[in-house]
Amino acid sequence: MLKSETLNLTKNLPILLLLIVLALAPFFLGDYYLSILRIILLWLALSISWHFFSGLTKYISLGSAAFFGVGLYFTAKYIEFLPFPVIVLLAGLITFALALVIGLVTLRLKGIYFAILTLGVSEVFKNAFKWWEIKITGTYGTYIPIFDRQAQYYSILITAFAILLLTTFLRRSKFGLALKMVGECEEAAVHVGVNTSLFKTLGFAVSAMCMGFMGSSFVTRLPYTNPDIAFDPLYSFLPAIMTLLGGPGTVYGPVIGSITVSLLNEYLGVTFTEYFLIILGLILIAIVIFMPNGIIGVIEKSRGMIKLGGKKELVKVPKTPS
Repeated sequence: MLKSETLNLTKNLPILLLLIVLALAPFFLGDYYLSILRIILLWLALSISWHFFSGLTKYISLGSAAFFGVGLYFTAKYIEFLPFPVIVLLAGLITFALALVIGLVTLRLKGIYFAILTLGVSEVFKNAFKWWEIKITGTYGTYIPIFDRQAQYYSILITAFAILLLTTFLRRSKFGLALKMVGECEEAAVHVGVNTSLFKTLGFAVSAMCMGFMGSSFVTRLPYTNPDIAFDPLYSFLPAIMTLLGGPGTVYGPVIGSITVSLLNEYLGVTFTEYFLIILGLILIAIVIFMPNGIIGVIEKSRGMIKLGGKKELVKVPKTPS
């Protein structure tokens, strides 16, 4: 019993220390490094949200920008009228409801057709908000009250941590098991009695809700927003790229991929200001071609080779006839 408790403490101690460091980061980090940490937390939360549905079910969604943008724009419009925690919760519930409706229609498709349709949904949302701004309200964009650096950081940190807890809990439940079964073999899941349509739709909606939470929290970082900013296609593509880079077959993939791409993007953006997007794109293409299982796959392969190299094979020498 004591040994088991000691093992659990040893396993959880690094996580606890990391949380303490993250909670105290504004008190010892400068503005530049704190902004980098905010960006990492943003992409980490979006990648985990994307992986919860697309990583488990293998339904590749490219509509993340739609739900992130709705959460962001809703909060930007009503942040002066409602308490911030309430408006973040409402933004998540709105994106959940929208994703339920969208999922009922789009999840009848599979493969590239589903990916293209979800990308189209994101563009529809962006142009619909743009039309509303210009034609109905007669303005374009919204100014947002300025938040101090601690409010900016803690809103993103708390939301990212909440998303991590929620997706981890659901992934380990029967709900997560059903989504994994859909990803492994949807036909077999149907045959054993899993209501795949229900679980796919709910999984898609939960993933979208988490993105809506993060979009709403990210408002504190912006002094101004418009549909082009809120519904930037990068919010659709980068979570998928980060997860694939880290390794889509494991929960650590989104974490490793989001940290790697965020730091690489920051370094290239400072060092090669005019060409960093081209360089980043070439690096990501090379990684997809030569590392199809991501960074986690390379690590596991290296471990396997080390173990194989360390084994001593016993060779039986046949007896010579006397």
